[in-house]
Amino acid sequence: ASASADGTVKIWEITTTMLLEAPLASGSGGSGGGNSVGGGVSGGSGAGNNNNGSSGLVSAGGFAPSRHLTALNTLVGHSRGVNDVAWSRTAEYIGTASDDKTLRLWDVRTGDALVEFKGHSNFVFSLNFNPQANLIVSGSFDETVKLWDVRSGNCVSTLPAHSDPVTGVDFNRDGTCIVSGSHDGLIRIWDTATGECLKTIYAEGNPPVSYVKFSPNGKFVLAGTLDSKLRLWHVSNKLNQESLKSAVNKQSTDGAGLPNTTVGGITGAPQPGLRGGKCTKTYTGHVNAKYCSFSAFSVSNPQRQTIVSGSEDGKIFLYDLQSRHVNQVLTGHTDAVLAVAAHDKKEVIASGGMSNDKTVRFWVPAKAME
Repeated sequence: ASASADGTVKIWEITTTMLLEAPLASGSGGSGGGNSVGGGVSGGSGAGNNNNGSSGLVSAGGFAPSRHLTALNTLVGHSRGVNDVAWSRTAEYIGTASDDKTLRLWDVRTGDALVEFKGHSNFVFSLNFNPQANLIVSGSFDETVKLWDVRSGNCVSTLPAHSDPVTGVDFNRDGTCIVSGSHDGLIRIWDTATGECLKTIYAEGNPPVSYVKFSPNGKFVLAGTLDSKLRLWHVSNKLNQESLKSAVNKQSTDGAGLPNTTVGGITGAPQPGLRGGKCTKTYTGHVNAKYCSFSAFSVSNPQRQTIVSGSEDGKIFLYDLQSRHVNQVLTGHTDAVLAVAAHDKKEVIASGGMSNDKTVRFWVPAKAME
């Protein structure tokens, strides 16, 4: 699904057959350009996995740019631009965040708007569902983070989270924690049930945070900042104090320290005292100095686990998750790429260009095109 400054959301159906037919893999993103490509590719049926770690990604539409996909449905209802789009885990519903200060819940099958969420006093910039799809978290230019009951549309909690616009929010894998990022340079981890701030993180120089996302295993946060860097932070889940004390004592007596954490291809060895806020990796190469630019984990193929980042120079950067090296740079957009998403089970990447580009592009392994 893609969101646009024209106030609409378009749903795209990407099947294996479509991706293997070269002329069918780009679409018009709307009159305002593709502001956001939500985990929309994770809601559809993408191309098959490719286990050859050496093959790159190509735009299936690059061979015939004059032909486009037609959107499966267009969601109309917001009165101003849509900044973010999120899918429920079952792909039954889509949530949207808009400059009209509201969020909306949509039925994917019918395209009907089911619930309108009102309560923010400024632009709503980011949203996500919890895994159970009974809560939505939103971040706004009003500097707050709000939790919403999906069925009723009621705000169940407001966190006075930041001192500048909130640019990103996300739930961890079990929904017990929320991460928020802001132009105030802070990344904060919250207890979903109590609203308690569990951790505050910031990078050296306190650069504004443009995006935050939990890793698939819930133990790390990927954060983009306006110094053109992506940082991977190790963050703790809610730890029992006795467990932490035991781990610290263990290191002081036998030097073993806290064990390495390796889940979903991410390895880190957090130190006592730094647990919950240690920067384990930094990715550089893309340009992100002005806009809020999305990034994503592409980890469906164990042989090729990457960090995907948009870039203000119109490119898409694929970083090796472990080595941090730039594996590939994808080109094709004619304006800044601020939105990217990766399928959680298939090797499919989606990207959205700004107003001078106005396209959504889908990328698959080169092997799949042969």
